[in-house]
Amino acid sequence: MVDFSLTEELQDLQRRAQEFAAREIIPIAAEYDRRGEVPMHVVERAFEAGFLNLTVPRELGGGGCSALASAIVTEELAYGCAGITTTIMANGLALTPLLLFATPEQLERFVRPFCQKPQLAAFCLTERQAGSDAGAIQTTAIPDGDSYVINGVKCFITNGAVASLYTVFALTDPERGPRGASALIVPADTPGISITKVEDKMGQRASNTAEITFKDVRVPKENLLSKEGRGLQVALKTLDYARAGVGALATGVARRA
Repeated sequence: MVDFSLTEELQDLQRRAQEFAAREIIPIAAEYDRRGEVPMHVVERAFEAGFLNLTVPRELGGGGCSALASAIVTEELAYGCAGITTTIMANGLALTPLLLFATPEQLERFVRPFCQKPQLAAFCLTERQAGSDAGAIQTTAIPDGDSYVINGVKCFITNGAVASLYTVFALTDPERGPRGASALIVPADTPGISITKVEDKMGQRASNTAEITFKDVRVPKENLLSKEGRGLQVALKTLDYARAGVGALATGVARRA
């Protein structure tokens, strides 16, 4: 018979997550949900508690946790507030493409800083016409010398207006359609990026969801993840890694109901 009991280490992690939710999230969740605002002080405390970058390898300064450990923490934090938990755990979604496909130099440049101070990242795939059909994206990243020039609009992006780094999926070869999609690492302070809408949602209002417009945004070719034309593979593999976390978050919400 399979033993599904948690190890002592995982039980301790679960207890710490429960205590964090009771102490830091539950007392302020309703107020921030009403305000539609991300409680950045909770994000900072989650970083201090080791919950912000759970799956980043220890050698980069992260938690080095398994998918199971991450799901346990996600469930317990979501018991406190789904929106705040989405804010915290979206780092995992945005950084997973880098953990899977980045070069050692890219990991040092872009991932390690997330383990040195609290900051958020965003996964920029969805567009108005490209939700479940990721292959319908129209944002372009046209090669120009030693750079790519990005133009387009991403919508419903978690952490969009509060992130310091974006993982952006765009067409580097529009004539090939989805086969011409690529993944790029884009610092949020790059000139030409603007937040053109913040969604006023019915739920999960303590999670920022934004529309991001890219207008002639120039990023160096060294920010390419994997290879040109591999963008959808990068995106879909990342989403596969994220699915267990969605279930864990929903379980935490259901327990609280």
